[in-house]
Amino acid sequence: MEKKIIPVETDANKLVNYVCGSNYMKTGEDVKLKPDAEYPDWLWTLNTERIVPLDELDPDTKQYWRRLRKMALRRNNQLSKLKKF
Repeated sequence: MEKKIIPVETDANKLVNYVCGSNYMKTGEDVKLKPDAEYPDWLWTLNTERIVPLDELDPDTKQYWRRLRKMALRRNNQLSKLKKF
């Protein structure tokens, strides 16, 4: 199997105005970016920097309990892998 070389977009105008790689069809073009005002307000409040640690989350939220459950499931799965028959 040969390694496929994917071309990298270097045109600055296209990188600023289009979502490069959004068109997976052989024909057509990439999606054009719209002005910021046309996107919903909640989009700009998403956390894109880091995952908030569990101790910083409020225990009264659903997000806290989902994260706690996920961590417990991961811990139990790791412990079950260590058990010998």
